[in-house]
Amino acid sequence: MIKLEKYIVCRYNIFMKKDTIHSFVLIFIFSFTAAQAEIIPLQNLNYDDDNYNILSNATITSKNRMIKGIRKEEYTTLDIYRYTVKVHEDIWTIIAKTSLNIDTIATLNRYDFIGMVQEGKKVFLPDTLGIFFDSNTYEKHELAVRYSVKEEDILLIEDPLNKENTLYFLPETELSFLERTYIRGVVFHAPLMGAQTSGYGERIDPFVNEMTFHGGVDISSKEGKVVRASRGGKIFYADVSNGYGNLVILQHELGYYTLYGHLQEISVEKDEIVETGQAIGKVGMTGRTTGPHLHFEIRRYNQQLNPENIPLFLEHKADMQ
Repeated sequence: MIKLEKYIVCRYNIFMKKDTIHSFVLIFIFSFTAAQAEIIPLQNLNYDDDNYNILSNATITSKNRMIKGIRKEEYTTLDIYRYTVKVHEDIWTIIAKTSLNIDTIATLNRYDFIGMVQEGKKVFLPDTLGIFFDSNTYEKHELAVRYSVKEEDILLIEDPLNKENTLYFLPETELSFLERTYIRGVVFHAPLMGAQTSGYGERIDPFVNEMTFHGGVDISSKEGKVVRASRGGKIFYADVSNGYGNLVILQHELGYYTLYGHLQEISVEKDEIVETGQAIGKVGMTGRTTGPHLHFEIRRYNQQLNPENIPLFLEHKADMQ
């Protein structure tokens, strides 16, 4: 849905009656609101569901335009469908049955990693392929330049996740290879092989015996075992940090960071460039901890992300000792 951000007040004849002006403004606003699209419920991803047939036909047409490199003369507002993921379904099931792609589904639903598409979760599916960005974070001109599209082709739509927010929609446009790779999670390798003793989310804090939020995963291992960079990047921080103890923070592309806490020792320095799999420290129990382990986090623009949403994350074992 397109959201009106500003009202433009024109000069009216001084003799025009106030009631007439008010009526005109009300009619204008009502007409604009009536043109907004609604969220359409989708019960099944099969031909028994009429809404699925409409969605499928539209997305196939959109996908074919992208394959052929053909763009519409004008892009208008799009329809968005709401679907609840069923048992044994994931993002690949949805892509196969709707002809949408990772870029479209992930950016509209704000999925950091594709593993966030899980049974019982609601997912929003547009009838046109493309990519979505928060209008409070990005400028339209910036997006037009970055993705080589015309500004007039970029639509402003209501955010289905938050009605008070708006998104920019770039129809039939794709993310870069690197952006898509981050969403798939394949850029991150496990920094350490070991038993995961605590996951991401709410848990009982062992020190205060109360529910608290845990912003990463804990991987248990013996003291002194080498911890390696989950992905190459620049050392943003390498020092002591309160409850984290000896902490290394690695800065990556696109606003991503990885954090490695409770280290026995740190083997890198601030501003150093490291490669994926390079040793950056050793497992310890510095800071606020009950035993030797690595506390590992992934963040984007300081927002903590759930590493457990990366498919087969702990299977990325490249040269771990």
